[in-house]
Amino acid sequence: DKLNYERSISNHHIRWTAPFAGCFSAGLRAGLEVGRRSGIIHRTMAAKKDELIRPVPALDLGHVRVERFLASVRRDKVPSLLFTGPVGSGKEYTAIEFARRVCCGEPTPCNLKEDDVCESCRKASLLEHPGIHFVYPTPTQGAGEADDGDVADTAKILDEKRRDIFAQYRFSKKASIRIARARAVIQRANTKPFGSRYNVFVFFDAHAMREEAQNALLKVVEEPPPHGVLIFVTHNPESILYTIRSRCQHVRFTPLSTDAVGRVLADYYGVDTKTASRSAKLSQGDIQRARVLVESSDDTERRTAAAFVTGLAGASESWVIAQALLAGGSSNRDAVARYLHELTVVFRDVMAADPALFVNTEDSAALKKLAAKWDRKQLPKMIDRVSRARHEILVRNMNIDATLVDLFLNLRNATRSGT
Repeated sequence: DKLNYERSISNHHIRWTAPFAGCFSAGLRAGLEVGRRSGIIHRTMAAKKDELIRPVPALDLGHVRVERFLASVRRDKVPSLLFTGPVGSGKEYTAIEFARRVCCGEPTPCNLKEDDVCESCRKASLLEHPGIHFVYPTPTQGAGEADDGDVADTAKILDEKRRDIFAQYRFSKKASIRIARARAVIQRANTKPFGSRYNVFVFFDAHAMREEAQNALLKVVEEPPPHGVLIFVTHNPESILYTIRSRCQHVRFTPLSTDAVGRVLADYYGVDTKTASRSAKLSQGDIQRARVLVESSDDTERRTAAAFVTGLAGASESWVIAQALLAGGSSNRDAVARYLHELTVVFRDVMAADPALFVNTEDSAALKKLAAKWDRKQLPKMIDRVSRARHEILVRNMNIDATLVDLFLNLRNATRSGT
């Protein structure tokens, strides 16, 4: 169980040896190639040491209630935590920041806005702290997968995070957190921290953890070791076993305010004020969506969604099916998910029935007519149907065309029946 790190350093080569090669403390640098041989991680410098690495920034996301609670938690008595809230609400960033503060070597946690921070916080800001372990869902390697088969994929995620802390790495195959990783966490949690005051384990997209892995973690979640902290981050807490949820302190996040999103775009991404303001307004409190809006050169998805909703009333079945197949034509799950998000925004505009509150201001006249015609009490059900379809496509990898055809026909029927 003893963790031994051996470093042999030459000009461009670093070797780390660890029996616990998996629960991935954040010690991989951007630009490093990762290989695995018999549980030993070899990292060969492939680029300049500081190339593409951006330290975790000090950002104000406006989660006053959350920050107040986390500030009140004693570092020597941190309960198992469950961070929940919408996608893009800053849960992951807050978990990373809280882990840094827990491991900080100073009596009062360092402020990243200041130049003079402790060595622990410096390492944490580079995602290479030996006591902070990040666990992500990764694709399985099949029946012959080694216990540390997720190491290389986790390295890819962390490399991306060092370029952009809000980046979302997507695998082409379904990803999960498996029991081998849970067992590695248990082993490490019960081992004295190496180079740190605490071992902090952050499970991102915890809803993707397999049931047997959750069951294996139950005891350590209920009674964390004195030097161990567990944080689960998810937008879908119902997919986590009740036995886990009930043993965690629930920390709820709300969508980011327009001002908070604008600050992140301006301060972290260097977006000009006008673009940041516009993207923040259209993002509906989702920093991921805001990033896409900044990078996008047009409003195709938003305009297409608005055109579909305004044309839905009185539309033929064949037209609705054609629109569904057109929307799913790219077979790009992220693009379809963004389009469905835009649908929910349009439906919310109709539900608001006030042009002053519309996001889709160009379609104010058409949306006002729909608000007067449709039973607005039924619109939450329609929004829920769209959200569920988005989840089916993005999280459960359901067939895109079949899901969209079923959704669009249901929406057509809802506008006709008012149910």
